Amino acid sequence: MQLKDKVAIITGGGRGIGRAIAIAYAAEDVRIVIAARSTEQLDKVATEITDQGGEVLTVPTDLRIQVEVENLVQKTVDRFGRIDILVNNAGINPRGLFLDSTDEEWEQGWQINVMGVVRCCRAVLPIMKQQGSGNIINIGSGMGQVGHANLSVYCASKAALHGLTQAIAEEVWEDGIIANVLIPGPVKTELSRASWENAGTFRAQSDPWKEPEQVVASALFLAAQPPASGMTGQILSIMRRNSP
Repeated sequence: MQLKDKVAIITGGGRGIGRAIAIAYAAEDVRIVIAARSTEQLDKVATEITDQGGEVLTVPTDLRIQVEVENLVQKTVDRFGRIDILVNNAGINPRGLFLDSTDEEWEQGWQINVMGVVRCCRAVLPIMKQQGSGNIINIGSGMGQVGHANLSVYCASKAALHGLTQAIAEEVWEDGIIANVLIPGPVKTELSRASWENAGTFRAQSDPWKEPEQVVASALFLAAQPPASGMTGQILSIMRRNSP
């Protein structure tokens, strides 16, 4: 009942954690907007949501492009009239030794993992301020707290995301808006396939790999926080340990 008729934008909603969160929110009668670059993936998730009786809007979006982010937000408002929840889930994970990394890899990782979140937040915050309420949930990573070899771009971008979230939270709490980070720990997604198919590159035994659906309970908890009094500027980790 806390989430009924809320409107949520979920980036990276075509697969993995984003898909799982979208389906779970829809089951709680949240009106869903899913964004990703792949129209095919979005359509599949949309079918899953409508088949269970949910309401969903798909908006193909490249988060590297400002006008596409603005289009995502405008279409959401045109369809539903408001935005209650923003889940910044989209991300990429370039792999390789730091000394072998290229400017292109750093630029791409930063444009999606950091600037994609910046663009989405800048686009929705004026609407949330006008409403007097809003809830931003950024999907972080334990690698943003403790670095991991061969993943310097990802580690650096997630560390930046954590700081960004806390800074935003400090600026908008008086407007009735909260912003938090959810660290899911190791999850079996396409983004992490190279790691979970080769368990030797990760502490798979001490922090078992989750399925995306195992992140849902925490995502629901954060979404249900009352913007006027809920936790904000916090990093909620569901990892078993504090190292990657």
